[in-house]
Amino acid sequence: MGPYDDDEDEDDRPPRSPRAIALGWIGVGLLVVVAAWFGWNQAQQPVRWADVGFSIDSPTEAEATFEVYLYSDADAECRLRALNQNFAEVGIADVVVLRADGAQQRLTERIATTELATAVEVKYCRSLG
Repeated sequence: MGPYDDDEDEDDRPPRSPRAIALGWIGVGLLVVVAAWFGWNQAQQPVRWADVGFSIDSPTEAEATFEVYLYSDADAECRLRALNQNFAEVGIADVVVLRADGAQQRLTERIATTELATAVEVKYCRSLG
């Protein structure tokens, strides 16, 4: 007789208790609620951004390319930062993104640095409205 014959007992485990089943469904429900809350919270953000790339032009200058997505009628301000090899900030720049220029924009901005940077990123963007 093989392992899949109908004559043998198919499940040797004891049946699950109603309490275990209920707790399982409650856990699944809580996970769905938490995921929905995070999704709703992200959907309420008036501005989002995405780093596209960067270049290091010299020990005192770097350049960042990034995209900004505006979900309200307000302008936004983005803070760019240049980091050295130890991840310390060696330069910052604030960029105003005008809503009149479009809801989705790709920008390239220069950042003055105090020493050689090895990375440049958008630290944050915030709505000005």
